[in-house]
Amino acid sequence: MIIMRIVIVGIGKLGEYLTRQLVDLDNEVTIVDKDFSRKTDIINNLDVNYIEGNGLDSNVLLEAGVSNSDLLISVMNKDEANLMCSLIGKKLGAKHTIARIRTPEYSNSINLLKDDLGLSMTINPEAMTASSIARTLNIPRVLDSTTFLKGRIEVVTLKVVEKSKLIGASVETFSKKLGINMIICAIERGKDTIIPKSNTKILLGDKIHITGTRRDINTLLKYLGLTEKTKYVMIAGGSSVAVYLSRMLIDMGMKVKIIELERDRCLELNEAVPKAIVVNGDVSDQEILYEEDIENCDAFIALTSIDEENIIYSMFAKNLGVKKVITKVNHIKLDGVIDTANIDTVIAPHKVATNMVVKYVREMANSGDSSCEAIYNHDNIFEMIEYKVGSEFKKIGVKIKDLKLKNGIIIAAVQREKNIIFPNGDDLILNNDTIVVVNSKNRLKSVNDILE
Repeated sequence: MIIMRIVIVGIGKLGEYLTRQLVDLDNEVTIVDKDFSRKTDIINNLDVNYIEGNGLDSNVLLEAGVSNSDLLISVMNKDEANLMCSLIGKKLGAKHTIARIRTPEYSNSINLLKDDLGLSMTINPEAMTASSIARTLNIPRVLDSTTFLKGRIEVVTLKVVEKSKLIGASVETFSKKLGINMIICAIERGKDTIIPKSNTKILLGDKIHITGTRRDINTLLKYLGLTEKTKYVMIAGGSSVAVYLSRMLIDMGMKVKIIELERDRCLELNEAVPKAIVVNGDVSDQEILYEEDIENCDAFIALTSIDEENIIYSMFAKNLGVKKVITKVNHIKLDGVIDTANIDTVIAPHKVATNMVVKYVREMANSGDSSCEAIYNHDNIFEMIEYKVGSEFKKIGVKIKDLKLKNGIIIAAVQREKNIIFPNGDDLILNNDTIVVVNSKNRLKSVNDILE
């Protein structure tokens, strides 16, 4: 994998998280901001260059090395500043540029101007977060979901609860019993992550990550009694994420109710999402929640600006028996608290956006014969990477059982022309195959890094 020279302008929550992830991948990162007084941890403990100054000043960008950079990422507070920074950076020689654009009106129009502005990509953390939540609610009893191989296989996360038919079973059990092809690609058990073998048993409390075709995943969910539809969603807080999400859910046929404290914001929400029910009230008042029928909602989504409040509201909803509870947080240091709160799904906008940028960077760096086509990172616990296998792969035509994969690596799926294969040890990896690799312990810079 080629080392990328990256300039990041703006060190808020997103800029900081981006910096940490991209440095961890051995990229050469330079950060630019007007004030680093609150970011001494980054500049003292990470291998980064830093330039103090205005990211809209061409001299500052030149000092940061933008003219020789592979990528400029602008994540300042204002959309207009990010657009201007990207345009200046492109003019100065940056090969690729990414700008954070959060204003809905800009997001709707920016594709018309991307080429003129020299933008490679825009990121909208709020819209991305809403899209991720909507995708999860589409399969309500699933904690998380994503797709690979251009949507031909799904990866879903399930929590093993009491009386579940999964308890004590192995992946072999269900594959044979239901006549389906699927692979359990990872199990979270307490603080441990297990890359299972075919005979690994599933235990109560496990979070299991399952890979299969959409039809086979649906067959499994139906067998487990987890196919009920989400019809009524209650959202706490009328943020921009709530606006994006409400529009998506209403388009999916769901009833949406937003509870917002500020009256003026309620009026704005009525205009922005006219088909949603907007309630002017305090979510911390339990009587309001009871009056608005929280006990009968299918999903409760906490989207206020205060993490601690989101966690408390979500715990209350969970204790009332709400089937699906999703909580937005902005501070990743709350992970320990969240683990004990029994919340179904926790989502952080800066993590969602960072995953998208890291995916883009790794695809740039792996653009050779055997290239990285897609990547999914699950809370830095494990990752799944889609590789197009080219002639540079050292084990073309070798059976999987003879590949000598590194510890913590499995091959979850293979696409060969139009066929999807959930492989066993006797399957081969051939030139032009696309493989989905699960990795929990290794730093993978190219497809050959899966080998010992």
